[in-house]
Amino acid sequence: MKPRDDLTYGLDADLKRKQDAKFDTSLESQVCGWITAVTGEAKSGSTHEWLKSGVTLCNLANRIRPGVIREINSQNAPFKHMENITRFMEACRDFGVPESSLFGCPDLYEQKNMGSVISCIKMLAGVVQVSVPGFGGPHLGQPMAVEAKDGKREKQMANQTAGLKGAMEKLDADPFHKERGRAPSPGRAGSPGRSGGSISSPRGSKASPRGSSPRGKHTPGMVPREDVTYGLDADLKAKQEAKYDTGLEQQVTSWIQSVTGDSKGDQTVQEWLKDGKVLCKLANCIRPGIVPRVNTMNAPFKQMENITYFMDAARTLGVPEASMFGTPDLYEDKNMGTVISSLYCFGGAVQASCPGFSGPKLGTIAADSKDRKRDGMKATQSGGYSTSLEVADPLQSAKGIVKPGFHGVTG
Repeated sequence: MKPRDDLTYGLDADLKRKQDAKFDTSLESQVCGWITAVTGEAKSGSTHEWLKSGVTLCNLANRIRPGVIREINSQNAPFKHMENITRFMEACRDFGVPESSLFGCPDLYEQKNMGSVISCIKMLAGVVQVSVPGFGGPHLGQPMAVEAKDGKREKQMANQTAGLKGAMEKLDADPFHKERGRAPSPGRAGSPGRSGGSISSPRGSKASPRGSSPRGKHTPGMVPREDVTYGLDADLKAKQEAKYDTGLEQQVTSWIQSVTGDSKGDQTVQEWLKDGKVLCKLANCIRPGIVPRVNTMNAPFKQMENITYFMDAARTLGVPEASMFGTPDLYEDKNMGTVISSLYCFGGAVQASCPGFSGPKLGTIAADSKDRKRDGMKATQSGGYSTSLEVADPLQSAKGIVKPGFHGVTG
């Protein structure tokens, strides 16, 4: 069978196909042309490859308002790239882009949803024509003025997946009412930017800003949900939860508590492990000094860096690449089933790679051949590694299944 270049399968593949079907290539061309016109930087490669490092986006923001982003990382490291993207998103908030129109780091960095990225930049192009009068162009689309209910955005912000968790913002100018042939909601007349008809719908838009309910309202008598997850994300979440092994979670949690001495308390496993500190402590308890530095700051990128430190330690201690999870799986609660399975495999791997560790044991011994190379390919940030690099799978051996080449022994 001829190997595929796109190693995406199952639910991820279905989600990707539906996103690709809605992707507006003409809008992408307009947005890329605008970025080039403003920054003077020619597009190289695909839009994702061009914008992935965040440098071009930061330069775009500084061209619109000089100095809005004071520092741009030039290092070729994933966390530096994501930090650039986050700084661009903060600049978008400052310019007045509504929270419901923002995208998250994985949408761009991992090419999770490029349609969201393109729509956000298009929204930015319209907003800055009103909020940054000193910006003389070039322009894209029509001027748009948006205003939060109380002018404050600091209480809630879109998370890393750009999924808005509540109805925070009301678009003071709804660029999509005109396309639907509806009049603006009563009581909005006289808001900034409405006089003279200077606000009109952006061309090429196909859907309302993602993640928001219609104008932040709900049907009378309906209780708003705390978990605002709908559509494909909801289907994916439901299927993951149906497969979730609570018994395995209890085993893994008890083992971590026994090894580290830390108590989970009333927190969920995701809340307990999210900042990566407990995981790094776990690795250092098994092999002292394997994680030489653990970040104590509560900044998102520092916490995600801790998770990466643990993943590197797990590779060193023999966890096969196919059993790894990705940072968003844990940090954003994307797939806790993968996290728990990976930690179970970790418990088996350390029994073979760390014979000097006399602490509590978890699972079965997974002996990994020392001459196997892992430097060819690694699990992505989404944790979904879709090809068969490794054959060692302690979970399969626990079920009585032994794959060819697996040399583990049952405990």
